[in-house]
Amino acid sequence: VNVRKGQKGVQEELVKKRREATQRNDRIVKLIDEEIERGRKLAEAEAKREAEEARKKAAASGEKVPVTPKATPMASFTMSKADRELSGSFVSNRGKLPIPVTGPYTIVSRYGQYAVEGVHNIKLANKGSDIQGKPGAEACAIFNGEVSAVFQFQGNGLYNILIRHGNYISVCCNLAKPSVKKGDKVKTGDSIGKIFSDKRDNDRTVLHFQLRKEKEQMNPEPWLNR
Repeated sequence: VNVRKGQKGVQEELVKKRREATQRNDRIVKLIDEEIERGRKLAEAEAKREAEEARKKAAASGEKVPVTPKATPMASFTMSKADRELSGSFVSNRGKLPIPVTGPYTIVSRYGQYAVEGVHNIKLANKGSDIQGKPGAEACAIFNGEVSAVFQFQGNGLYNILIRHGNYISVCCNLAKPSVKKGDKVKTGDSIGKIFSDKRDNDRTVLHFQLRKEKEQMNPEPWLNR
């Protein structure tokens, strides 16, 4: 009976963790949606500005003024020139990006669905990688980019940070104290905050790290230099 009660308690805790992870990921997706729309508007404004400059230049030189199509599909404007260049540079560094944790580390949970040992009928889906460091370890930016969001979830006192690298977005969760704010520019290896150490669990210090191409979830490990 005690074994059953123990397993039931573990199952309830896992269900709670799964629910919290789902809610956190929903929030991340919502923020990414907002970031994609912001990028689209910037790209659209850039395209209009370039078209206007081309018209003025043509008019000043006596050339035929280029005609702007009456309707340009919204999807045509997805990234500015700077974001396209940053995305290309990010892709060219696949497999070379630094581990986003300072000091010694261990990957304790990998991307994808997994069964929980000793518990029946429950599977969890990891949207990223869980990387354990030493107490005092900090989270680091894996590439040049801009902080697009810093948010807390469910009042647990922990912080989550999204960094945009063109149309790629890295996500660092479980920070005790961020050292960046929305809009900050970061470079590869910059510290973005201290990872939370759980005093109730032997100072366990784990960063939950995700990588996305816009809303598409990606396995971070092939991108990191391990």
